[in-house]
Amino acid sequence: MLANSIFVNMLHPGIVMILMGILLLCLPKVWSKSIYVLAPIFAFTTLFAVDRESSLPYAISDSLLIDFIHVDKLSYIFLIAFIVIAIIACIYNTEAKTKGEMAATLIYAGCNMGVVIAADCISLLVFWELSALASCYVVYSGNCRKSTRAAFRYILFHAFGGGMLLWGFMSYICQYGNELTNITNLAGTGTFWIILIGVCVNAAVPPLNSWLPDAYPESTIGGTIFLGSYTTKAAIYLLIRLFAGTQWLVWVGVFMAVYGVIMAMLENDLRRLFCYHIISQLGYMIASLAMGGAWGIDGASAHALNHIMYKGTLLMCAGAVVFATGKRKINELGGLGKKMPFTAACFLIASFAISGFPFLNGFASKALIMHAVEQGGYTLAFWLLSAASVGTWLSIVLKVNYFVFWGPTNNDVKIERELPISMKIAMAMGSITCIVTGVVPSIVYKLTPCATDGNPFTAEHILEYLILFTGATIVFWFFRKIMLPHDEITLDFDWFFRRPMFKAVNGVSLWLNHSFQVFHDFVIDSVRHVSARMSDPYLVTEHNESEFIRNFSFENRDKHIGNVVEVIVGVTALMVLIVAIIK
Repeated sequence: MLANSIFVNMLHPGIVMILMGILLLCLPKVWSKSIYVLAPIFAFTTLFAVDRESSLPYAISDSLLIDFIHVDKLSYIFLIAFIVIAIIACIYNTEAKTKGEMAATLIYAGCNMGVVIAADCISLLVFWELSALASCYVVYSGNCRKSTRAAFRYILFHAFGGGMLLWGFMSYICQYGNELTNITNLAGTGTFWIILIGVCVNAAVPPLNSWLPDAYPESTIGGTIFLGSYTTKAAIYLLIRLFAGTQWLVWVGVFMAVYGVIMAMLENDLRRLFCYHIISQLGYMIASLAMGGAWGIDGASAHALNHIMYKGTLLMCAGAVVFATGKRKINELGGLGKKMPFTAACFLIASFAISGFPFLNGFASKALIMHAVEQGGYTLAFWLLSAASVGTWLSIVLKVNYFVFWGPTNNDVKIERELPISMKIAMAMGSITCIVTGVVPSIVYKLTPCATDGNPFTAEHILEYLILFTGATIVFWFFRKIMLPHDEITLDFDWFFRRPMFKAVNGVSLWLNHSFQVFHDFVIDSVRHVSARMSDPYLVTEHNESEFIRNFSFENRDKHIGNVVEVIVGVTALMVLIVAIIK
């Protein structure tokens, strides 16, 4: 029995992924693809071994014990989502150019699996920080100047977020212990705000969101699938775990949902467009978890799982377009529906899913979210989230499908490379997942923490969405020429970091440099002044304005010997007094 328990404890899915990533680095490249695909499959087998009784403890000291495994229904749904998307993404990315990229994505995925099943603050923080390092390398794997600079900015943001989380957790542990539990009762305290800021960095909450559209598009086409699936969703998990029921966060979520779709409608870069939609969809999850209760928590959890699937499929399709054509600007693409029909079909399914079209998985999880917000009495938030759904329909279903795949175009886009079969298999797997979990939403509902049955297929609910989408389609058709993207820069919150903050930091740096220079000059002049007079005492006595000082000059025959003796005795007494005090 004990041996069996020890064996189960070793089956940590995250550690399995991390070890496989290290093994991939050590073995010859001929083994890379096999290990890369097998790693998440091995992690999947651990799902049948881990349960509420599983644990992997480690004693830091006699009084501090941490545990790397704690599985409940909240962690389990995220763990399933992370493992399934890892399998799909690894199949998609088998053509990765370097072992470093393959290993980094495995380690990155494993670290986030470790985050969602960590039993306490310290073990979570370990995987959280390792995830930041691994994901930074995934961004860097783009292997160009843009990806290098983006990786540097990325790690700066996450160093700040990780530092805040570390600070907050240390404060929390000192006062309340190491247990991961809801901290809404600490609202208004410094610990509450510090932890919230640390988590919000990874959740891409504005104005701390610019790292996401800045970094993700510059990674490799396969690396972006991993990036879009893990960091932000691990942050949503932690927000649910710690902050569920913090109702004012509903307005943060609403702002993110609307802001994301507005930026997406302005965006011309295909992969940046999807990054802004990640922010928008995260807004739905935050609005839902803010409501608390069964509907709110289940809505956020279900939408996180479904978002990983349909957004992963969208990013895979976008990567396929970039891989085949070498282009990522929407105004340089067009007519790919006939040239890449399989990719176009998979994209169409996933785009319908993200917008919440009936009988696809996005529709099923949004039903829980909208019910939670409406039930909470936030009518304005309900309608703004509905408007964000319309914006999603406009900016992805209509804009991207029309201008990239199915609409008329003057661009003669050539297919430079055929897609590997592994890419097509992965896109098909993602699309099928969107359909199956949309047609049979109970598959996801049963996995949610409270197993809420949303029953989304009411006539009223279906009709509401169809009317909204039909109206948006009519508007798009009349204004489609205006909605054609242009090749221009869209300003995000990073403008405040690049411009005003740059000037502020530069100004402070110049002031500090000037202050240090003044102080440096003062010290040098003082040392020169003192050393010159110590080496030549006449400089002190002969030219001093004080008659008392001049009387000490050895050249002055009228000096008062009594003054000299008085000073000598006084200085000696002072030295003795100082020595006595020190001892």
